[in-house]
Amino acid sequence: MTEYVKLCLMIDAHIHLDDERFDNNRGQLIAQAQEAGITQFIVPAVMYSGFEKLKKIKQQFDCIIPSYGLHPYFIKQHSLQDIDLLDNWLSANKSCAVGECGLDFFLKDLDKDIQQNYFEAQIALAKKHKLPLILHARGAVDAVFNALKQADYFQAMIHSYNGSIQQTKQLLDKGIKFSFGGTLCNPNAHKLHKLVQYIPTDAIMFETDAPDQNLYPHFKAINTPINLIKIIQNYSFIIKQNLEQTKSKSQLVTSTFFKV
Repeated sequence: MTEYVKLCLMIDAHIHLDDERFDNNRGQLIAQAQEAGITQFIVPAVMYSGFEKLKKIKQQFDCIIPSYGLHPYFIKQHSLQDIDLLDNWLSANKSCAVGECGLDFFLKDLDKDIQQNYFEAQIALAKKHKLPLILHARGAVDAVFNALKQADYFQAMIHSYNGSIQQTKQLLDKGIKFSFGGTLCNPNAHKLHKLVQYIPTDAIMFETDAPDQNLYPHFKAINTPINLIKIIQNYSFIIKQNLEQTKSKSQLVTSTFFKV
């Protein structure tokens, strides 16, 4: 543990601890992260077939805070019935948000119209159940924002955010939050470093998105929960803020947003 500075009361705002790549060492990795001061993990499901597994993992680990949604990556696995199933699930099970949902225009084989239909339906469910949204907006920040404006619903956090300053200003004006992960640790990510200097600290959360998005330069390796510490350290260095101030502020933003 000597390579990490211990922080208390940190929350990973976006991590897929239900991923099958963690099935053999989930408890060990959670214990390691908790020892370093990461106390809670926001875990968004990505398709209906995974809801029950996430619920069972939550029953095993109190530190896991589940959210349920239909990710745009998996539109070929979703069915229209899944919207009603998600609605029923949210009525019967505690969820901190709706998501991970949103739009992905980076991957060209994902039908935009089908994505839009699932996304708009989930915004409606978030409004109905009075829950915030955990958003995926890869190459689609404007389209995601337009959908939120059409629904007049802005209780949302965009994870792994990488929009422009102009886009960010519009989102900030509506109270939308942003989460940042391992890219903060890439010394070549100059645009992102300028972006996080622009965004006020009361709109920022931190995430690992593990097991994906491992830290520079180990992009192909499996990301793990403990890396949240390095992400927070790099952010503090980038904006020249005391590490404990970063910890305290981000914990407050995340816990308030998700009501945990």
